[in-house]
Amino acid sequence: MNVIETLRDQFNSHVDFREKRPGILQLVAPLFHEDGDMMDVFLDMPKNGSPKSIRITDHGLTLMRLSYVFDVDTPNKEKIFRRILAENDVSEENGELFMDATEPSLYSAILQFSQAVSKVCNMRYFKREVLASLFDEMLAEFIEKSLGRFNPKETVLPIPDRDDLEVDWEFRPNGVPLYLFAVKDANRARLATISCLEFQKKNLKFKSLAVHEEFDKLGRKDRNRLTNACDKQFTTLAEFKESAEKYFEREAA
Repeated sequence: MNVIETLRDQFNSHVDFREKRPGILQLVAPLFHEDGDMMDVFLDMPKNGSPKSIRITDHGLTLMRLSYVFDVDTPNKEKIFRRILAENDVSEENGELFMDATEPSLYSAILQFSQAVSKVCNMRYFKREVLASLFDEMLAEFIEKSLGRFNPKETVLPIPDRDDLEVDWEFRPNGVPLYLFAVKDANRARLATISCLEFQKKNLKFKSLAVHEEFDKLGRKDRNRLTNACDKQFTTLAEFKESAEKYFEREAA
């Protein structure tokens, strides 16, 4: 029994194949998007002399379909997209999604690939809050990877009996605490402002640093209040990543 016959048997005969080009078969199977359209799944069959590996691919049609209603145009969206692919062992190159499978594992691989396609297409339903929530995760990942030598400590209470004045990260590049506030919205900006002012009232020795998801999205009053209370600000996470190491090196000097 060849691979085509095996797949027909595994799909209980509810499958067909259309040869698009020599060695490329389009799978016609009960694998559908939410709107009822059939998923675009192709099998690139092994060529003569090549290993018996079959490539399951969408030939770039999944991201093209998604682009009509949703753009993967921010670092957060890109991170979610890459996570979906990694969790399903799917690769991407020049917009094409694909995974390789051997003949015995082809049926399960096709189902796994279709799940990944479905999840990618459903990114259009993600709420902005879900996408933005990765800001803290991406900041933490960068700190742990690139700023470890400056003694980062996550979630600290400079005033022990004030658990409402929590600092996201503490560093000690030169012995004096440097408190980093991760600011992704107006509420975080106000908390950072209040915290800095309260620490000053207690005559704590410290420096303060705010890293914004997007500084320009804050209202004018919130921007002004935080600017007056905080020692240093980075207006985006990208800016912080670009300049953080040199900034901390100067603080440590």
